[in-house]
This record gives sequence, structure tokens and C-alpha cells, in this order.
Amino acid sequence: APLPLSQPQRATSRASICSAPRMTLSAASARPALAKRFVQHKQEALTFYRFLSIVYDTIVNPGHWTEEMRDEALEPAKVEWHDLDTVDVGAGTGFCTLGIVKAGVRPEKITMIDQSPHQLAKAKKKEQLKGVTILEGDAEDLPFETDSKDRYVSAGSIEYWPEPQRGICEAYRVLKPGGLACVIGPVYPTNPISRFFADAWMLFPTEKEYIDW
Repeated sequence: APLPLSQPQRATSRASICSAPRMTLSAASARPALAKRFVQHKQEALTFYRFLSIVYDTIVNPGHWTEEMRDEALEPAKVEWHDLDTVDVGAGTGFCTLGIVKAGVRPEKITMIDQSPHQLAKAKKKEQLKGVTILEGDAEDLPFETDSKDRYVSAGSIEYWPEPQRGICEAYRVLKPGGLACVIGPVYPTNPISRFFADAWMLFPTEKEYIDW
């Protein structure tokens, strides 16, 4: 589900943003791990996606994250203008990035960042992403200047962040005044069978957790 973030009052440094009252970070802000899952946080995800990257575009996306779903989820990000300086965080193989290009942003104005070199290697082979800047990095410690981006997009990444509020702080930090952020993540399924497999795979956030973050 898309989770557009409204723009808060600007701060002049990373520290000042991450110490704001509504974004207080503490040990309690880290995602609880009430039961051990196969993929629970980004360190496990790094290893997992090393192998999943082989079939990610051919098997995973067609069944769970279609182009139609992606394009609809990107609508709140308003990425239809070609000169928007845009970052796609947790970009993986570039599936969401392709949606940003399709919507209208020029590849030369887009930066992809992901912790998985194996996922990014797939992205580098895609002709439609020629011109996109592709970086290996951490969603909770972005290598960008404060107030430097017009749009921040992240799809299917927040569920792996040990401290989601820190990642959201980074979204606020890198956005220019008036910029938009759109975070897209899975929600906990209601179907018992789907819930069983969701629990076995990773720790899916609840809707309340997204709102709290």
C-alpha cells in the first residue's frame, strides 16, 4: 500500500531531524521480533536476495507486484515531470524505477540505491534504465545532501529496516522543501493461508505500525 509522507518543518542537519519529537528514536522504536522469521531484517534480506535476484523479475514480481499495482502505488509520488531529482530507495532490480521512468522522470534525474549488489546487477542490464545513477547503500544512512531531492520513492524496502523511523527521517532530510516522499510496503495479510506464508518469510508490518512510524 502506498504511504505518502507529508513534508514536516525543515531542519538543518540529520541530527536535528532525527531528534524531532514526532520522530524520536530509541531502542523501543526498532521493530519488534516476536517470532523468528526466515527473512526478518535487512541483513538476512541481503543474503536472501543474493539468490532471489536470479528469479525476481520473472517469478516474484509477476505474481505479487505487477506493473498495474506499481503504477497505481506511484500516483501519490507525482513523478510525471521529467526534471524531478528523484531517488528510489531499496530499488532492487529497478522494477519500481522503471515505473518512475514510465511516469515521466528522465533516467538521468533518477538515483537508485540498494544494499544488494546482486539486485543492482540486474538493474544495470536493463536498457530502459540507461542513464540512471545506481548506488549500493543503506536506506537508514543515505549518501545525499540535505534538501537535495524533489522526490523520494521506496517500494518493498521498509519491512527490512531495523529502525523504520530512522529511514523515514532520512527521507525527510534529503527532500527539498515542498518535495514528496512515497513509501510503499506490504501489509499483514488477513487470509489465514497467506498469513502463514507471510510469517514464514518475513516480519510484515501492520497498518498501525506504518502509521506510528
